Amino acid sequence: MMQVLLIGYGNPLREDDGIGWAAATALSQPEHAVEGVTLITETMHQLLPELADPISQADLVVFVDAAVSGEPGDIQSEAIRPFPSPPGAFSHHVGPAGLLEMARDLYGRFPPAYLFTVTVANLGYGENLSPTVTAVLPELLHQIKTVIQTAAESGA
Repeated sequence: MMQVLLIGYGNPLREDDGIGWAAATALSQPEHAVEGVTLITETMHQLLPELADPISQADLVVFVDAAVSGEPGDIQSEAIRPFPSPPGAFSHHVGPAGLLEMARDLYGRFPPAYLFTVTVANLGYGENLSPTVTAVLPELLHQIKTVIQTAAESGA
């Protein structure tokens, strides 16, 4: 079975900043299962160095976060690669590329990884996504599942 680690991050109490949590929660439901894939979901407020270990053990990692640039509801995706850093550059707050770099340097392995972002419409206080971001959630889930299915079919 292919192991996919899906990390949804942001603040679910700040409306659209919770898109990562919403995507992770939705994709963990049985109706979104991908054959041949074990999906492990994590939700958190920010990315932390402790994720380097589970990242190093996954066959594929998908990060999902909110973005502030672009038109509200825009979905962006990109492949992520680790970047080199000087010794001692690890900190308590890192991005996806930094976590891949930590996985490589600390555990000798990093998997293919993708970052999906959705541009926010609202960042007020509240637990619900805005109508704009709610409307694109099905498309976001579809795009993420497509990446996972493609990786599973290719034996990534």
